[in-house]
Amino acid sequence: MNQQSLQLAFVTNDVSRVASVEQVCASKGWQLVSCIDQEAPLYWLQSQAIHLVLVDLDLPDAVPLLGQINQALPHLLLIALATPQHLVKLQDSLLAGATDFVAFPIDSMHFVNTIERSLQSKASTPQQYRAGNTKGRVIAVSSLKGGVGRSTIATNLAIALQQRVGLDVTLVEAHHGLSNLSFMLNLHPRFTLADLADEPVVDTDVLQTLLQTHSSGVRLLSAPIQLHDLVELTGETWQSVIRLLKGLSAITIVDTTSSPDGVLSEVLMQADDIIVVVGPEIPGLRGALSLLETLRTEPDVRAQVHLVLNRSGIRGGLDETTIFKQLGEKVAVSIPDDSSLATYALNRGLPFVTSHPRAIISRRMNLLAEYLQDQDAFMLEAPKQKRYPLLSFLNVVK
Repeated sequence: MNQQSLQLAFVTNDVSRVASVEQVCASKGWQLVSCIDQEAPLYWLQSQAIHLVLVDLDLPDAVPLLGQINQALPHLLLIALATPQHLVKLQDSLLAGATDFVAFPIDSMHFVNTIERSLQSKASTPQQYRAGNTKGRVIAVSSLKGGVGRSTIATNLAIALQQRVGLDVTLVEAHHGLSNLSFMLNLHPRFTLADLADEPVVDTDVLQTLLQTHSSGVRLLSAPIQLHDLVELTGETWQSVIRLLKGLSAITIVDTTSSPDGVLSEVLMQADDIIVVVGPEIPGLRGALSLLETLRTEPDVRAQVHLVLNRSGIRGGLDETTIFKQLGEKVAVSIPDDSSLATYALNRGLPFVTSHPRAIISRRMNLLAEYLQDQDAFMLEAPKQKRYPLLSFLNVVK
């Protein structure tokens, strides 16, 4: 992690302590957000893009809160802020999940050393991706029709998988348009795909600086958020990006474009799994049929294909039986229609698997994550499939 981009949250009820911590953070170029007098600090933390949480032990329920944060957000570093009378409470906080502590009144040098030591400790912890596999898994979420919920599924699936497997999950926008995922996650990325346009060579260090971490632990490689930043990256650049992400993350979820261009071609060629999203209407069915027929008759990818029906059960919509007859592909998971919750989550930048984990659509999204996790176990035992050349019908952008 680049320490200059470090983002901290301070949970306390004491404004003067915020000022002390803020002064030290400013000297290091760290960003600090304060959580003061929040009735539900854990919920607040889940909506923040942060790397580290500082918890004031003067809070009435500081130790239980540390345990809750450690359980709900295990990717975050936890540090307790303790005064001399908190020695017993400090021991309990360390047992609850805090990785270290700093004393109050704040000593600038000690504070900085503690933060940097915690970051180095985390960075030196080895990541185990899949058993016997040093490369991550790429899951492309695709549809040749817009408006079928592809981005919504990609976002919520990324968080559901991160919660299930507890490993690094990266979410990528692989298209030449404006970002949707940054709004869905309520993130304001400093860097986007536009920053790759001026890079002569794309390497791991360059790519890592572009990743924005969400409070769930999922990292986002965002498309531009401003019209003047729009760029069209070459197929070679996308090839490098996907290849490097395989080494950086256990799972990479790629939100693709609905346009059959070279970007989609490159992503589908490198994917281990392709989720074809279909809606319960004829135009979406036609797009899904076109993509599925191409994947069958032009065997240019090695990925396993999974059909997901979104907004199932809507009045007047097509059912799974009809879709199976038309597409010749069994629906892996169907996600019921809940437009009100999907709109609520979109407008607040809080994915519904986080805001409403017990809702039916959230449970179905977790079912999809479980299904893919089971498929992954099968893939580890299965022989490698043959890799074919570039998709012919998608090779329209040189």
